[in-house]
Amino acid sequence: MYRLGSPARRGLTGRLQRPRNAHGTGGSPVGRHRVVDRPYTWTLTCSGDYRINVSWHWMQNGAWITSDYMDCPANGQSQLRNTGVRPANADGFTATVGQHTHTWTFDPAGPFTATLSGNQSGRGRGGWNPKEDGTLTVES
Repeated sequence: MYRLGSPARRGLTGRLQRPRNAHGTGGSPVGRHRVVDRPYTWTLTCSGDYRINVSWHWMQNGAWITSDYMDCPANGQSQLRNTGVRPANADGFTATVGQHTHTWTFDPAGPFTATLSGNQSGRGRGGWNPKEDGTLTVES
């Protein structure tokens, strides 16, 4: 059996060694920028006779990783606003407002803003045909 010697002689210290870049420091050779979860704000404005359905999805490589859904009560006009968390690995966003859908792609390390307007109409009882309009704005 061949022996390599003690761990200290082989350069092993009993702890994990971080890889070093060309500058002699740990981390990425292109800098110490890390992509992290980012907060985002969404605003939904709607008007019309009833309500409008709105959904949005953060995506990675085209696959949904988180989703949100909202019914905006449009009885006249209303505005809803809230915050959320954009996943660090998100590189795309899809939104649907009423009958309109759009998809965006972006750099996960940078900011992102999207606005989508849409409408929908339905068939109500007794000949009532409600129509709604909505606009979703997301800023991260």
